[in-house]
Amino acid sequence: MADVVQDHAAAGVQPPPAAGPRDQEVTATFCFVDIAGYTALTDSHGERAAADLVDEFAGLIRSAVHMQGTVQELSGDNAFVVFPDPVTAMRSINMLCGSVAGLRHFPLLRIGLHHGHALLRSGRYFGSTINIAARTAAQARGGEILCTAAVAEFLGSPGQAGMSVTPVGKIKLKNLPRKIDLYRIALAAASLQRAIDPVCQMQVDAHSAVSSCQFDGRWYWFCSTACQRRFASAPSEFI
Repeated sequence: MADVVQDHAAAGVQPPPAAGPRDQEVTATFCFVDIAGYTALTDSHGERAAADLVDEFAGLIRSAVHMQGTVQELSGDNAFVVFPDPVTAMRSINMLCGSVAGLRHFPLLRIGLHHGHALLRSGRYFGSTINIAARTAAQARGGEILCTAAVAEFLGSPGQAGMSVTPVGKIKLKNLPRKIDLYRIALAAASLQRAIDPVCQMQVDAHSAVSSCQFDGRWYWFCSTACQRRFASAPSEFI
């Protein structure tokens, strides 16, 4: 089962009583974070590298969320985090993205947020708000943060310092009847983003990459000669 942190008070959300199945209506910001390209990395570097990556990811999440929210669930390359409001959520996300941007050989993250009401029962959250947050994250690409209008409005316009919020448009989310407005959040930390190995999807410093090559007029950088060889054997599979 996922790694659950029970300190809801730290996130400004009170847990239900220990005894009895009493339900509690809460309002919070729900955030999903996952590792972009995790499957590609596992395929390229093996299960031990994948396990090490998941351990490092869990540590980064806990460090960024500490005292600001609740790590509700950690399951492999995915994290479900709950915050009291969008501003608090973005403080943690800014810290998380800054940490990841400074790492070599670590994939980009993709993040989705939604703010609204949910049901809290026995330490677990239920409701369409959580589903929308998860579907929003699924729309994001590596290195991208997407949010709903409820989050964008809370952050204000033009947004908090060091952050910009721009509309993406109305997007149809899986298993939801109507399209919803999504917004892209860009952080100052994103400027630290490195090149991406097209084979394993890890961040690579172009100035100190193990190898590189040019294909169809574009340069690609690799974390290892093994990734470079795989790319050279079938470039179309990785572009």
